[in-house]
Amino acid sequence: MIENKPRKWWLAGLFSIFEPGMGQIYNGQGRKGLALLVFPLIYWPVVYYFCGQGEDLPWILGFAAMVAFFYYVGSFLDAVLNARKHESHFQPKKYNKIFYYLGIIVFIGIINIQISGFIKKNYIQAYSIPTGSNEPTLLVGDRILVDRRPSSRAPRRGNFIVFKFSKKPHQDFVKRVIGVGGDRVALREKVLLINGQEIKEPFAIYKDSKILPANLSPRDNFGPVTVPDSAYFVMGDNRDKSFDSRFWGFVESSRIKGIVKNLYWSWDAEEGTVRWERIGLNVR
Repeated sequence: MIENKPRKWWLAGLFSIFEPGMGQIYNGQGRKGLALLVFPLIYWPVVYYFCGQGEDLPWILGFAAMVAFFYYVGSFLDAVLNARKHESHFQPKKYNKIFYYLGIIVFIGIINIQISGFIKKNYIQAYSIPTGSNEPTLLVGDRILVDRRPSSRAPRRGNFIVFKFSKKPHQDFVKRVIGVGGDRVALREKVLLINGQEIKEPFAIYKDSKILPANLSPRDNFGPVTVPDSAYFVMGDNRDKSFDSRFWGFVESSRIKGIVKNLYWSWDAEEGTVRWERIGLNVR
């Protein structure tokens, strides 16, 4: 006797929402379902690769979003429409069993976690900006892409870096590199001196007109200090509101996670709007 288990369109759709491709497997379309399941495992690493190149980021993000939209919507509609064709009759395949569904979902989930972890650790990672210590270059609500390739563990002056904060290793900081190994760094009444030379900083802002003496705070008068080899002196662009190397010392190269490359999103919580003009900006 031939087993008949008609397909339910709403269940096929639910499977597709949970994991695109599962609806097709539920409908007995094993090859198509597996292709849809595997597609994100290849597609998103490719997208991250091109995002990490830092060129034409708005176009890359727009194209990636469009492809993702058609992928998810197309998978859902395809699963629902094919399930409707089998509402009265369907002969189950060998894999049309709940433990197969669960096994596939768990397997794909583990692979996703492994790939995501590898990309974040060795290639590119996303972060959000929670404070205004780097205004106006980085605003609260900005979301950044950080290049985590080995070549990004040796930044140059002017690069923004993400690093593990020495006082709280579980916490990541974002600051601009001001001095590298061998540099003598000093501040004289808010003026930055590197190796005795005054440095022009068009990106730095000072919101407090007061000049604090060195015996009261290192904020405006500091050093000189010599940056050790394999270490960096970092500061925030919002100089009067940044907790940085002036207060707690140098950043060892071993603590650096990567160099900030681009903004991929920016949300103004106070206005409740997207800062469209900032999306895709190179961080300099």
